Amino acid sequence: MKKRIAIQDLRPGMYIAAMDQSWFQTPFLRHKWLVKRDDEITLLRSYGVQEVVIDTEKGCDVTETSSLHEASTAPDSSDETPSSPHSTFGPNPEDIESARLLRAEAISTLDLFFRQMESPSPQHLLEVRSVVSTLLDGILEHQSAMVALIQMRRFDANLATHGVDTGVLAMAIGQESGCPPSELKLLGLAALVHDIGQLRLPLNLLRKVEPYTPQDHKLIQAHCEMGKTILNQFPDFPEESKQMVLQHHERLDGSGYPQGLQGSTISPLTQILSIADTYDAQISGRCSQPPVPPARALSELYRAAIAGQYATAIVQHLIQLLGVYPIGSLVLLNTGEQAVVIWVHSHSRLTPTIKLLKNASGQPYEEQEIIDLSSQTNNGTFRSIQESIDPHEAGWDLPKVLDSLW
Repeated sequence: MKKRIAIQDLRPGMYIAAMDQSWFQTPFLRHKWLVKRDDEITLLRSYGVQEVVIDTEKGCDVTETSSLHEASTAPDSSDETPSSPHSTFGPNPEDIESARLLRAEAISTLDLFFRQMESPSPQHLLEVRSVVSTLLDGILEHQSAMVALIQMRRFDANLATHGVDTGVLAMAIGQESGCPPSELKLLGLAALVHDIGQLRLPLNLLRKVEPYTPQDHKLIQAHCEMGKTILNQFPDFPEESKQMVLQHHERLDGSGYPQGLQGSTISPLTQILSIADTYDAQISGRCSQPPVPPARALSELYRAAIAGQYATAIVQHLIQLLGVYPIGSLVLLNTGEQAVVIWVHSHSRLTPTIKLLKNASGQPYEEQEIIDLSSQTNNGTFRSIQESIDPHEAGWDLPKVLDSLW
């Protein structure tokens, strides 16, 4: 049960579910956690928090004074890695389900926001900020599962889906890069709505499957400035986030648009957003381009970074996050077998968990064995990844392969 209490009644062992201040206006990365120490309460007071909502099902109630100290010294289960018989070979099913629900909720809210742009209101902006909060909570508690879902989805041209998945990637990269909470919030807000200007473009252009003409490209490029114009309707929308929306197609070497900015004139947060946007657009297939396999998308991003378009360090953070062979990558093994990557371990990015698909003779396996390349024994065949495979060239229906993974 949830109860609203005064800050002076808050004690270690209680679980905070909400505060009396906007999440976006506080320096806290999250507004939901189990209070463990008195100094956390002191910090809340110092930032003007006067009331909080506690969840008595996840922590102590006001009357449970006898168990407060015991609860405050207990480990926070949200920080622990769930033990599961599935954790050796892939994702914890509970993590995946929680991530699916968070992502679906975020997409639904953002989609509604985009549909309301004909008559925007301050309430609509509050709803988008709540999506940022939801996604950041998801990244903190289920980062691997949240990022994995991006790799697993089929082609989806939905603007809200692209916004949410770009937001997850951008904030996860921001975390890997050490961004403070205040910057993660600004980055997440910009990422969700970075393509909002496309709402002003002709639908037949966005749905076009043939290669764009020069005139098409000119129209598409206008969405950055259109996006900032739309966001100017919201007086409380942070200027830093508006600039990211305007500049997310700028490139360090000056080859981007709409202003042709170069180098340090593009903020680090904008650089993170542009990399997350490019990667998600490539693997999902946007702007008349077919989907690109995850491993190739990373490879192309890295080559573009070496050529000077992106910050190499940020692309490296993305690779650290996803692995050299991201989930959904089709790979050729040293044994001549073909397999698909189904999980990437945080402790072992080069040796993911795979599912065998075809033997060395090119025949499909009747029983598709799952192998964790990071924990092979010396008793059997030792397998390693030789290279990634283009699913189209290898005759694979990638959506069917991805659907069969979990």
